[in-house]
Amino acid sequence: MPPPRHVSHIVATIALLAALILCTAAPANARSELERTVALRARVGRTVRQLRHAQWHRVARLRSVIGTTTRHLRQMPGPGATANPGRYRHLRRELRQQRSLATERLERSGRATQRRVRTLQARARSIDAWIDTWGVFRFCPIDGWQSVADNFGITVRLPDVPVHRHMGNDITANSGTPIVAPFDGYASASSSVLGGLEVRVQGAPGYVYNAHLSSYGTLGDVSAGTVIGYVGATGDATAPHDHFEWHPLDGVAVDPYPLLSVSCDGS
Repeated sequence: MPPPRHVSHIVATIALLAALILCTAAPANARSELERTVALRARVGRTVRQLRHAQWHRVARLRSVIGTTTRHLRQMPGPGATANPGRYRHLRRELRQQRSLATERLERSGRATQRRVRTLQARARSIDAWIDTWGVFRFCPIDGWQSVADNFGITVRLPDVPVHRHMGNDITANSGTPIVAPFDGYASASSSVLGGLEVRVQGAPGYVYNAHLSSYGTLGDVSAGTVIGYVGATGDATAPHDHFEWHPLDGVAVDPYPLLSVSCDGS
């Protein structure tokens, strides 16, 4: 029997509060926390599939037993039709017991599997809620072909540009490709010599910063997936790309590559 609705809401709330505490205490661990959570979600999904597969085979085997015993009972001669009725009474009793036991196992196994699957599905929903809210971007920042460079933290040396540490990932894309908000938030525009045209999206998990845009899209309140600008090469860029930074809980920039590797597939 599934838990009462108010209990499920309490469990989900506790899970989200725990995730917030983890992110607040150690935002620099976003990568390892995300990877562990995504791996856990995959394990839960595999377990559900394995349970259903095992149950399918179990049902097939037990139904075969039920069908075979029923068929033998129907084919067996009735009372008085043989010189040895006692022998057939014994066989009939054995077949009925086998069929009854198989039917009981079938029903018990089905109930047990359903309980386990429901529990795992509730856990999967809780994990998905964490990922959607705190762990991973709901959309890839680039809506189209892209290639994410794992270049967070490298030293940047360009002519006429101060030497500095690279605080994000460069996402190569064709000029004019839409840049979208990875989560719900507020999009604001700015500009600088180094970043060119810039858009920052501030949301509950923190904020993201996009640089080198060719033009702006929708600003103000935006939903995940809203086009906030277009890929360009303004500022100190030497080719079209989106310089993408991730600041969880408005703190220092952390490497967004693990999150982008989940939300972007390179297509």
